[in-house]
Amino acid sequence: MSSSIPKPPRAGACESVAELLPWHANGTLGVEDRSLVDAHTEVCSACRASLALERRIVETIRAPRDNVEQSPHSGWQKLAERIDAESTTPDHWRAGAPGVSARAADSPRESRAAGRARRWNWGAALGAAVAVQAAAIAVLAVALVRHRQIEEAPRFHTLATPDPTLAANGPLLRIAFDSAMDEAAARELAGRVSGRILAGPSPDNVYTFVLNAADQSARGVDDKVSWLRRQSHVLLVEPVVLGQPSGR
Repeated sequence: MSSSIPKPPRAGACESVAELLPWHANGTLGVEDRSLVDAHTEVCSACRASLALERRIVETIRAPRDNVEQSPHSGWQKLAERIDAESTTPDHWRAGAPGVSARAADSPRESRAAGRARRWNWGAALGAAVAVQAAAIAVLAVALVRHRQIEEAPRFHTLATPDPTLAANGPLLRIAFDSAMDEAAARELAGRVSGRILAGPSPDNVYTFVLNAADQSARGVDDKVSWLRRQSHVLLVEPVVLGQPSGR
């Protein structure tokens, strides 16, 4: 009597069967797929060992555990209660400070009161921080408004403002400098042409020089204008001619 020899597993069959082993192990595999896995594991030792391993995993998961909380809601509730107890119990109670009775340390009412006090303190701190921030914003707003008022202030003279050029008794020169020329250097330059600063500087660094009253001749004024135009930092030099009122 001859015994039947099982056929070797078909090439590539292990991959498709391996995907069905977990479902076969937990009993949720369909009848057709279950028969396919059974037939394959009879001839494939590797897949048979994998199926045995899957079954042990399922048995381990389904085995009862007395020390494991099965209900996730119940476990979370216990964790929340423990966190509450840790956060609301004052430090000197947890440390067992002398002078505090065990009854007071275990009192839920006292613990809840301490927790509420801590939450109120946080609220007060947050309110104070908001108040400080609001005050800082107000100060910055006032500073910005004042800065804009200064920048936007009109840069002109009214008719009531006296014009110093009208009272000058010597030839006048209007001279424009670049930004590198300061008032002290301009005063020194005015002295070198026997003059002085009568007005300026303007926002564009323009000055008005009045020359010595003795330099009334046109040649003398032209020589000084020519000399000034050759100096460094000088952009423009022009004599100022004041109009004379017409007679009636």
